[in-house]
Amino acid sequence: MNLLNNFWSDEAGLVMSAELVVLGTVGVLGATVGMSAASTAINDELIEFSHAIRSLDQSYHFEGHQSCRAWTASSSYRQQDVEISLADLCGQIEQAEQAAGDQSKLKRKAPPKSEELRKKMEEKKKTIKQKKKNKQNEA
Repeated sequence: MNLLNNFWSDEAGLVMSAELVVLGTVGVLGATVGMSAASTAINDELIEFSHAIRSLDQSYHFEGHQSCRAWTASSSYRQQDVEISLADLCGQIEQAEQAAGDQSKLKRKAPPKSEELRKKMEEKKKTIKQKKKNKQNEA
């Protein structure tokens, strides 16, 4: 208790209010910059994680088995190429953004048919192939 009273009555190490304001300002600015850097780093990591998850290939092939009395069927799945699926996704996003411009269209508009989506996907594939050819021709 005596030590606390000595600190309370000691005026030799008095910090002026202007110094406190400067230190507080520097602390707040440092915390703000730190939080901004942390936010950017977290966002970048989440983007990289999403690309890593998307690049996982889920294709498989299982050969069937046949014996004297029983058999099992074979099964397989081939995942769509990443570029093609992203192009398809981008086409759907563009369509949703266009529809969101006019809310009345968004409410009344029927979902696209699979034929329409297939045509759009084919168009996106063609544009991707043309871009690749243009890049190869430039190189």
